[in-house]
Amino acid sequence: MVQKLKTMKQKILFTITLFLFFAANAQKKGQKVTAYAITGTEKGSSNWTEVRLVDVSTGEEIRSIYKSAQETPVLNARTGKPIVKKDNAALKTANEVIAYRIPEKADSRDLLPSKKEVILFRDGKDVMTNVNNSPDIHTNINTDVHTRITLDKKVYATYAYSRVSSDKPFSTYSAACAYDKKHERLYYTPMGINQLRYIDLKSGSISYFEDEPFGALKDRGDVSNQVTRMVIGSDGNGYALTNNAEHLIRFTTKKNTEITDLGPLSDNEATNSVSVHSRGGYGGDIVAGEKGMLYLVTANRNVFEIDINSRVAVYKGAIQGLPAGFTTNGAIVESGSNIIVTSSTSTKGYYRFDLNTLRAEKVSSNESVFNASDLANANLVSSKKKKEVKEEEQTVEVKEQPLEVKEEALVQDKGKVNPQEIAKANKISVYPNPVTNGIVNILFTDYPAGKYEVQFMEVSGKILSTQQIVVNAKVQSKEFKLPGLIARGNYLLKVVNETNKVINVEQLVVQ
Repeated sequence: MVQKLKTMKQKILFTITLFLFFAANAQKKGQKVTAYAITGTEKGSSNWTEVRLVDVSTGEEIRSIYKSAQETPVLNARTGKPIVKKDNAALKTANEVIAYRIPEKADSRDLLPSKKEVILFRDGKDVMTNVNNSPDIHTNINTDVHTRITLDKKVYATYAYSRVSSDKPFSTYSAACAYDKKHERLYYTPMGINQLRYIDLKSGSISYFEDEPFGALKDRGDVSNQVTRMVIGSDGNGYALTNNAEHLIRFTTKKNTEITDLGPLSDNEATNSVSVHSRGGYGGDIVAGEKGMLYLVTANRNVFEIDINSRVAVYKGAIQGLPAGFTTNGAIVESGSNIIVTSSTSTKGYYRFDLNTLRAEKVSSNESVFNASDLANANLVSSKKKKEVKEEEQTVEVKEQPLEVKEEALVQDKGKVNPQEIAKANKISVYPNPVTNGIVNILFTDYPAGKYEVQFMEVSGKILSTQQIVVNAKVQSKEFKLPGLIARGNYLLKVVNETNKVINVEQLVVQ
């Protein structure tokens, strides 16, 4: 009788342990991931004047943080006193459209003011009339025009300058923000104005660091020096990056804020096939990781890992699996190495990708979401997620003894590998290793039937080649051919399933 009660007690404890294990997992999966987003007044609009807290799983607004139509107290960040509104007539820029002379094949993102300029409109009046073969030039010059015109057989690009009041928090729009959880602030910088600002999320007031340069921005036409990426790092400091990556700016979030231009980033010459300074990579966002690391996601889907101390950027690759036309303008950390990205041009959804695989999948359930110029939350890239899974797995008692496979049992005559012995290890295995002829075999054992992708990559994480493999047997061996002209050294073979979950990673030596 005592033995039966003891056995029943053990079963009850085991059942409770299992219940708590699965309940904890279900709760974690159901946790809501939120982000602060700079959006337009409605879905699909591109006037970046509104700030919302959004639910990433649906793409819907949870609450409004700032509306451009509202009157908001604006304070000096140093003194806490209200900012005195400036006389618009005294501002440096005027209500005018200016055309700048450019080479015919120049990239519009590089257009900077020069001495070769022609004023087309001023205060809404047509000043220059002999404009040939030009598109419509808007007389509403509260926004940039960014069009090309032909004037006396010479090519010009037009920019609009207006006497917009810099007193308004988002009058010139914004594409960079960072959430400071410790002080409940949302830092941001307006486009065309090199000034750091923040929203006090408790009081709703907005503070400016007046007359304190935040970067090297000259004016609204200086696209290269525009700050479009910003985040709070693991050290509690804020970091902002210009489009051309020539200025990494640090700002402290303590009481006496210090703003420091740390200088330009440099490419890792050993790994970078794409430069962090590339004009095609303007825009995007940065997220922070542990131990002084930043991760830059450019608007054209490229990903870089940045060491704050050395300011060296390592190119990791391009995000795969995003819809056509989806620019990656905003980014936050979901958990672990998972990053959520949003587009300023697309309302199709928010997407998740893993920093290790760079494979994207849709995460928002709604068909339409708020497109955003930037996202921000307080999460950091880390390996915490993996550690938690291991700890949870240990709560379930497993009485079976692990299968031991002696190393010498795997090797037969003259160093050949015995696949049947490897199969007993119940894992994906690769052989031969080291590889001498450019071909490696991958052995799948007791894994579900389905499609898998094998990724051959450098130890830095850069993917060199991939191969799709279909597994339909309990024990199955597939041949994987390495890229030609591969250098000798250490590499990785990563296997992911159809849901982009990493199944296994093996180190591979190429001789």
